[in-house]
Amino acid sequence: MSQKKNIFYCLSIFSAFLMVSCANPVTPEGGPKDVKPPVVLLCDPANRTVKFNTNSIRIVFDEFINLKNPLSEIFISPPLRERLDPKLRGKSLVIKINDSLAAFTTYSISFGNAISDITENNILRDFTYVFSTGDYIDSLSLRGNLLNAFDHIPQKDVFAELYINNNDTLPFDSLPLKLPPYYVTKTDEKGNFIFNNLKKNDFLLFALSDQNGDLIFNQPSEKIAFSDTLVKSYFIVPPKIDSAKKDTVIAIKPKENSPKKLDSIRISDSIHKIDSLKKMELLYPFYTLYLFEEIDSAQRLINSRFPREGLAMLFFRYPVHDLHIVPLNFDSISTWRVDEYSPKKDTIFLWLTRPKIDTLIARMVIDGKLIDTLRLNLVRKATSRKTDKKTTGTHLEFQNSASGSGLNQFKNKVELIASYPLARWDLSRVLLIEDKDTLKAKLEFTDSIKRHLLVNHKWKEETNYKLIIPDSVFFSITGISHDSIIQTFRTKAERDFGNLIVTLNIDHQPGQYIVQLLNEKETSIIEEHIVTQSGKIKMNYISPGQFKLKAILDRNKNRKWDTGNYRSRLQPEKVFYFPKNIEIRSNWDVEENWEL
Repeated sequence: MSQKKNIFYCLSIFSAFLMVSCANPVTPEGGPKDVKPPVVLLCDPANRTVKFNTNSIRIVFDEFINLKNPLSEIFISPPLRERLDPKLRGKSLVIKINDSLAAFTTYSISFGNAISDITENNILRDFTYVFSTGDYIDSLSLRGNLLNAFDHIPQKDVFAELYINNNDTLPFDSLPLKLPPYYVTKTDEKGNFIFNNLKKNDFLLFALSDQNGDLIFNQPSEKIAFSDTLVKSYFIVPPKIDSAKKDTVIAIKPKENSPKKLDSIRISDSIHKIDSLKKMELLYPFYTLYLFEEIDSAQRLINSRFPREGLAMLFFRYPVHDLHIVPLNFDSISTWRVDEYSPKKDTIFLWLTRPKIDTLIARMVIDGKLIDTLRLNLVRKATSRKTDKKTTGTHLEFQNSASGSGLNQFKNKVELIASYPLARWDLSRVLLIEDKDTLKAKLEFTDSIKRHLLVNHKWKEETNYKLIIPDSVFFSITGISHDSIIQTFRTKAERDFGNLIVTLNIDHQPGQYIVQLLNEKETSIIEEHIVTQSGKIKMNYISPGQFKLKAILDRNKNRKWDTGNYRSRLQPEKVFYFPKNIEIRSNWDVEENWEL
């Protein structure tokens, strides 16, 4: 009986477990994630149709799709006056053509990244539908790359355009200013562009960061690029490889505009097919364009700010040389401000000496011309947060250029920067402690508004320093002062730094160059040299890290990079980058040869 009871209890527990399991179902595990984009099953009319004579195209997919950003992603080349009208119909995409098509012309509809599935958002990238109203599909191509002119960063989603000299009333060069292009495509993530299905012709090659959707360069802020010479379409000969033969010779017809000419390429076997294709691409022109924004010669006030009490900032488009600000809402006979210019003179700091000015309304006259009327609220908004001393303007603050990771005393100076221009001071009270020695600090002002103080001292290597400023040594133009200030810093050893010696050869491209050593992200210039002849450039006492070397061909010798102008057929000043990053290590000399 005992054994029967045990069997009964076990069966009961097992049954209860099954009931609970059935009452609490769990989500079944699915299969692998779908990573495949939609597949085109059918095109009506078929892709690459000739004698095309309809105004509607239907494309059928193997699944339901999304259509994203059709206005910017879907375009037809050559462009039409009326936009294409894409509509979803179940698993189909219907394209309505609302314009007449030219006779004997090959058209290409590019879909970019517009098509994706509705489940996992897998994008069908760069799908193209091609058709011809004539008897054949044009088959020539043209390819290139688009880079930013100043930093050579690839430019994506920019229109590359081709123009044909087929207008009797407009000069060929002026077509990008007046008319949409004959062919158009877009750059990819790497800035590459390719035109397919071109007719045989000479083209004007143009690039446009279009802002109003008309494909015409008619907005001052639109960035552009252009080729100095006409470009040609070309036909890439596909390699014919017989995998059954061990050695295959591919004959290639030389092109007159090819940078190199080869009679044939010998391929050991079909495994080398990809390498052969890469070699063949070297035979055909590859056009690199440099995108830039033309300069607007009109001086303007770009922005104005009131960052803290007693300071207004004015930002101008170009450097300011002769500025007059005439207040309209208060008497300006007595002094109401002290001006400070940024190093490039395109930003002006107005240090206000009248504490009760709520609003500044003023005329701005630059070089004798009325530029703008300034309206700036000079009252800070109330905030529930506890503001610090810097923003309230009740205490004077000092920034020390030596603070942080240590002082590179071989290249840099120790400078104190006051948060406001100073009106009164007693420099004899400032002390400098070198290890255990207490010295009188030697300070001198380096600017006219008395905001920058240089600490003169013969610094020792690997030594701790302390700068002590007792309370009420300095008073600002608004009458505020400070509490006691103690600033500490430490000098470095010569072995902590590295040196760079660059042997630069500019014999093939002579001129004046601005040679810059930049940090890896190009956010700051570590060192800059003006070079007019080949030779060695020495850059010493550089902190360890990764750096970039850049050279600008200073065409007009104004010691800065200048942009281009299409109407004057002026390209932006050329920029060169050393082909690799430069690593600087402590106590190490790096030598590099660079031929421009």
